Amino acid sequence: MKIFFNRYPRVEPYGGGNQFLQRMTAVLIERGHHIVYHMEEGIDVIFMMDPRPGDHGYSLQYVAAYKHHFPQTKILHRVNECDARKGTDDIDKLLLTAMNMSDEVVFISQWLKDYFFNLGFVGKSNIIYNGCDTNYFYPESRVLAQKPRLVTHHWSDNWMKGFDLYTQIDKYLIDNPNADFDFTYVGRYYKGYVPQKTTVISPLHGKELGDELRTHDIYVTASRWEPCGMHHIEGAACGMPTLYHAEGGGITELCQNHGIEFTTFDEFLESLNTVITSYDDYIKMINLDNLSIDLCVGKFYDLIESMA
Repeated sequence: MKIFFNRYPRVEPYGGGNQFLQRMTAVLIERGHHIVYHMEEGIDVIFMMDPRPGDHGYSLQYVAAYKHHFPQTKILHRVNECDARKGTDDIDKLLLTAMNMSDEVVFISQWLKDYFFNLGFVGKSNIIYNGCDTNYFYPESRVLAQKPRLVTHHWSDNWMKGFDLYTQIDKYLIDNPNADFDFTYVGRYYKGYVPQKTTVISPLHGKELGDELRTHDIYVTASRWEPCGMHHIEGAACGMPTLYHAEGGGITELCQNHGIEFTTFDEFLESLNTVITSYDDYIKMINLDNLSIDLCVGKFYDLIESMA
C-alpha cells in the first residue's frame, strides 16, 4: 500500500508522537509498504498524525478535497491531543472535524476517548496506548539508594506539564537541606522559574535518555490532562515505580498498575514515603510487555492492513 503521513519523523528529542512515527514508518517500510510525505495520486491510506498543517502545509481542507476526488482512499486518524492539555481553545473543534471525516479513529487512551465522546463524537473508534523503544528503555537490577533519586523528563516546557509540583519540590529542597531525596529534571525547564536544588539536564532522547533515567530510582509526573503521554512509559520501562498526579488524564491508566497518585504536595510526600517503604513490591507490579512500542505499532499495523 501507499501510505501518506502528514508529519516527518525527526531524529532528535521531539516528543512521544515523533517516536511513534519513527517506528511506525520503519515497520511499514520493512514490510513492503510505500511511505510518502506529499499528497500524490494513488494513496491508499492517509495517516493523520495531527489535523493541523504542520510540516507539509496540507490543511484539513486539503485532506478533505483529496478524499472527495479519491473516495477509495481511507483516512486513519490517530488522536493524541486536546485543548485541556495545554489550556488552548482551538484544537478540539478541529479534531472533531477530522474524526468525522475519517474511516478509522484511534484514541491513545480511554480518558481521551471519553473526553471526545463527551464533546459529541459517537463514531467508530479504537484505543491503542503508546509504547516506548525497549532497546533504549529497559530495567536493570537495582537497590533503592539510601537517598532516593527522583526524576522526570519532558520535551515541552508548558506549565501544564506539572511545573507547579516541580517548582514546589525545588523549594522544598531549598528549605530542607537535609531532605531525604534528590530530584532531577531532564528536558526544557519552565522559563518562569530558575531551580536551585533541582539537577536540570538538557533534552535527551533514545539511548542517552534511557541511560540517564536508569541512574534514578523513582519516576515522578505531575503533568495534567495528558491524552496519554510517553514520559511516564519510558520511566516505568526503565524499572521505576511512578508517582503521578490524579488529574493526569490518560497517564493514570498505565501508572495505576505500578504507582501511587497524589493531588497536593503533602500527598506527594506521603505517596513518596509509601513507595520507598514498599519499593520492591512496586517494581514487581510493572508490566513491561504493555510498555513496548512494538505492541503499539503492531496494533496499528493490523488496523492499516484491515483498511486495504
